[in-house]
Amino acid sequence: MLADIAPILARAGANGGPYWSRADGDIHAPIGAATIKTLHVLGDLGATPGDAPEIAGAVAYLAPYQNQDGSFRYSAKASHLPCMTADILGALGRLGLAETDMARAGFTWLAAQQQPDGGWRCATVRPCKSPETDASNPGTTLYALDAFRFAGKEVGAEVDADAAVAFLLDHWDSRAPLGPCAVGLGSRFLKTEYPFLRYNLFFYVHTLAHYPSARTDPRFQAAPETLRAKRVDGHLAVETAHRAWKSFPFGAKGAQHPALDARWAEIVALAG
Repeated sequence: MLADIAPILARAGANGGPYWSRADGDIHAPIGAATIKTLHVLGDLGATPGDAPEIAGAVAYLAPYQNQDGSFRYSAKASHLPCMTADILGALGRLGLAETDMARAGFTWLAAQQQPDGGWRCATVRPCKSPETDASNPGTTLYALDAFRFAGKEVGAEVDADAAVAFLLDHWDSRAPLGPCAVGLGSRFLKTEYPFLRYNLFFYVHTLAHYPSARTDPRFQAAPETLRAKRVDGHLAVETAHRAWKSFPFGAKGAQHPALDARWAEIVALAG
């Protein structure tokens, strides 16, 4: 899979700033192609900071974006959004950096943000507006669970993973738009996507498969079976291509790639 990395490294300055950032220092925009998501993709393809100076440089570039409380912002303006912190921690985990001081501080902060319903919620809508917007955000919760699967036992013990799993499985049943971002579970969710960038069936199944309480829940069993039914000649293919990655062999519509096979193999190994 390392053969796929060279074209990604080649566009490190494409957004106007260093390491896939924007000229104004934003590491989240443009959506899907900026620093945070690019590090996700590189890590998922098997890259590490030792493989290229661009990757090591990008990890170092993240350091000034960490707030004193352990959370991360994505631009010069201070922010404490759980989705951004979880997303960055997921990238660090994929790159083998979950045990660094940077990641440990982030995990501790993120664990403290878990909501009474089991999920995570970004405070972008005031509470008490409606039960739906008061709820946690399914997408943020998926990012958090994805990140915490990389955390060590000591750090992982700070979060109630079973409650978070239950929240996401409840959403599989309700499919209702929830949280400040009104994330629902509709037809686009059910179309296979890769890389793992947003709330999607493939990402959902892969993450939950790492948690024992999900694997024993009947509601979870339906999710991998839905994904399994999409396989053609033993392979999953990209059904919805993200515009930031549609020109890459692992992200193009209809692509069958070893990266998808590897993630599916992990699901089967964990959940059967």
